[in-house]
Amino acid sequence: MEFWRNLFSDRGFMPRRVCGTWDDSLVALHVVSDALIWLSYLWIPLVMLWSYRANRKTLRLHKPTLMIFALYVIFITACGWTHFFDALMFYNPAYRVNGLVRALTAVASVGTAVSLVRLMPLAVTAPVTILTQQAALHQQHRWLRDILDSATDGRLHLCRDRSELPTPPDAEPATIEVAEAGALRQVRRSVEGLARAAEFPTPRIHDLISAVHEAAMNACAHAGEAQVRCYGTENTLQIWVEDAGPGIPLDRLPISTLKQGYSTAGSAGQGWYMILTFVDAVFLLTGPEGTTVVLEMRRAAGREALPFSAAVGGDVAAV
Repeated sequence: MEFWRNLFSDRGFMPRRVCGTWDDSLVALHVVSDALIWLSYLWIPLVMLWSYRANRKTLRLHKPTLMIFALYVIFITACGWTHFFDALMFYNPAYRVNGLVRALTAVASVGTAVSLVRLMPLAVTAPVTILTQQAALHQQHRWLRDILDSATDGRLHLCRDRSELPTPPDAEPATIEVAEAGALRQVRRSVEGLARAAEFPTPRIHDLISAVHEAAMNACAHAGEAQVRCYGTENTLQIWVEDAGPGIPLDRLPISTLKQGYSTAGSAGQGWYMILTFVDAVFLLTGPEGTTVVLEMRRAAGREALPFSAAVGGDVAAV
């Protein structure tokens, strides 16, 4: 108990700078060096933690790698405080708290050293496992892209990243934030205005309005809100519908987009069927950070309805 009562007391001890023949330059050398080491040992784990936090949505670390990361942060932080107290001892001989810090650092050091024996082999093989999983995911994505392209007669394009989405026209878009029914009316009016300005035939205007309405409704049903951007050129209209929802799982993409009547939001399940029937091209990018759907329609129809449009409610196998 006496140790804890006098933990921060320097009674009975002398500052290190008066023990021996220290001169000012030698004291400064030790104090400045220890202070800089202490600051560096604090800065390094802070940068590591900040970097991990900033990239945690895209950075995939295996559990053993995360454990080594955490142990290293604890170890280097503890070592830094030993240098702080080394510098402090030249002026304030707090030997008790210094000893406690060193004991805690020793525990962290031994724990890190022992844990590395078990964790390092697992961490070394983790990148191989992740690369294997990524390769399988890319292969699944390619299969899905081919399946959706074939089943929709080339109308639905599954994108792996934003670089595969179409380039928006240079014109300033009409942008509508959709979170309620009133905003959907604004979307329909905006699409109709652009289509009539481009002299689209009336039946194609109605088709495009229906498709955009369904895409925006889908986004709101699964994400709560969406942003719709409407671009118009002389011959083509391009509508972007983006949300920040959970996305469509890859293994549910075929049934979600191709099976009429399928829904996970309690709706009639006609959205994707209508979208793919009415427009010329659809680009889909979906993932945990959200979904982007780009609808394109030309002034003149290029082909007839989709082959699957007659197979209402047919079974679609999920990959």
